[in-house]
Amino acid sequence: MSAEEDGGTHRHSINGLELSSDPADLFITLYDALPDAHFLGAEARGWHRDGDTQRLAEEVYLDVLDHGDADTWLTREIVARHGPRGMFAVLVGLDLALNMANPFGQTFDARTVAWLTDRYSLHGCLNDPLGRTTGLLLPRCARPGTLHTRPTGKAEYFRVHRVPKDMCDRVKHACLIPRNGAHFSGKAAISLGVVPLMEQLNEQPFEFREEADQGLYRIRINDRPLYERLDKTMRNLEQSGAKIAVLPEYALSAGLLDHWRTLLDTEPRPGSALQWLLLGSGPVGDEKPPPNRAILIDRLTGETLLEHDKTAGFTLAAGQAADWELPVRPTVEPVDEDITLGDKVTVLETSLGRIAVLICEDIEQSTDWEAPLRAFGVSHLFVPILSTPISKKHFRWEQRTGHRCVDVLGTWVVFSNSLALGEHLRHRFDPDDYFNCLVLGPRSRRPQTYANHYAQFGRSVDGAGLAHVVHDGDRTYEDRGPLPGIHRGSAE
Repeated sequence: MSAEEDGGTHRHSINGLELSSDPADLFITLYDALPDAHFLGAEARGWHRDGDTQRLAEEVYLDVLDHGDADTWLTREIVARHGPRGMFAVLVGLDLALNMANPFGQTFDARTVAWLTDRYSLHGCLNDPLGRTTGLLLPRCARPGTLHTRPTGKAEYFRVHRVPKDMCDRVKHACLIPRNGAHFSGKAAISLGVVPLMEQLNEQPFEFREEADQGLYRIRINDRPLYERLDKTMRNLEQSGAKIAVLPEYALSAGLLDHWRTLLDTEPRPGSALQWLLLGSGPVGDEKPPPNRAILIDRLTGETLLEHDKTAGFTLAAGQAADWELPVRPTVEPVDEDITLGDKVTVLETSLGRIAVLICEDIEQSTDWEAPLRAFGVSHLFVPILSTPISKKHFRWEQRTGHRCVDVLGTWVVFSNSLALGEHLRHRFDPDDYFNCLVLGPRSRRPQTYANHYAQFGRSVDGAGLAHVVHDGDRTYEDRGPLPGIHRGSAE
């Protein structure tokens, strides 16, 4: 096929582009230059199936593996001869080579591109952080869980995520340098220690007030009765085999945070597997009013790995305080959560995957975070909540929002709830359908049916007790089940 036949009047010239021999930077330049219009219909699908395109891609791929960088002369020649199809072929070849540097892939073993893996580990991106590209190029570690038989857009053809600058500006992006944190590897499930901590409403009382005829509430944490329970919680976590602890919303205060740090100053107990603790969230910070802040801490170093301030306050609807039988009622309804709101979600690059934290109402109000988290390819969401018991029989908001996250992002979603509201209203709930833990994740990386995603429902016996699985997919445990688990991010 001649160049004129291949590209016709729509041949794409890259003569005006500055091409880098850095494979990641070159990918960004070509990806941004190739119009999305080619991916809206059958054109790109035809390229993808075409044997000539595959041979060109393999030529680029093998050249990068041989030399460790990209041949810009070869790139220009392929695009000059084959137009947009040639540019697509170069992108596919670069993508194959970059996948060899993906720590979440199955073929993570190419010596010549190991420098790209090192760059990702140190800087949280594959592209040169000091180079001329904007935005990020990230290795894939999740794939949307919706049912499709073929790619549905430009991004779906590749195993890297091109994150444009406007999406980068909408999150706080950080990288956990390997030597400073826990390491997760392998295909085995990673056990979770989901702990409710709070048992009674008087441990986290609602306080109502009015301001300019607007009803407001804060939730105060009664610290002192909880210190002994924290000690027991830590013992239980370190004796359980859990690797990640996840506590609920409004289970943290400045005093409890100090006590946690005291506990973390001690050496881990023999046999402990605990690596991370998400200490739940609560009024922590100097702002007025305080934010509802979640904190993730490394067990071994005591380092704060991630902080997230709730971005969407929860509004108690008219009559909701009465429905929850709260001992104190507002005089003005509805009632807004009185917190200083966070403005962005933090996305953290880790050996587990690309993780983020949302707090309760955050996951319901997805307008501000869903598009950037999809662009980043987030693989794990941890969601502390304060709510009535999680139900399996009734498809309530936890299941609805969690299943959507698996659909849209392909992410694992971990909900951790306290016992306080459930115990306060226990007379209204079925004891067999009463859970404080829900873990949702993809049944497979390439779903074949519209079946619901994989779900684990767990229950704790008290505030310091870890949730054990009662329902796991289609299986029910009559006796105490295992700890819930998640899997490491995957490029496949």
